[in-house]
Amino acid sequence: MRRRRGSTVIEFALTLPVIVVILAGILEYGWYLFQLSNVVHAVRDGTRIGVSVPLDDGPEIRAAVHARDVLNGLGVPCASGGCVVEATLQPATDVTVLKLNIEVEYVPIIGLLPHPSQLRGNFTMMMQDGSG
Repeated sequence: MRRRRGSTVIEFALTLPVIVVILAGILEYGWYLFQLSNVVHAVRDGTRIGVSVPLDDGPEIRAAVHARDVLNGLGVPCASGGCVVEATLQPATDVTVLKLNIEVEYVPIIGLLPHPSQLRGNFTMMMQDGSG
């Protein structure tokens, strides 16, 4: 019986690092996907707000400000300068489109596994009829 107890401890010691790495990977990539979905939500919501503003009222500024507000509300560090939000109006064939780009510095939870340095999102939408 004593030999069996010793072999159980050795098996546990050999499998524990593997289990810890798997759990760290689940946490890290789960956090990454959560933060990426927050960036996608902010870029989509900012663009949606921007296209509803008349061209004379500065839709680019409204879109960028709203996207920053959404990021800050979701807990993505944008107020401290950890992100770049750029909104531009671009003429298309017979319409004007608003393009919003966001780049956020990614801060990992654990940092043991490979991870990207930035999260990026971009969205393009046609300005509404009353705006363009």
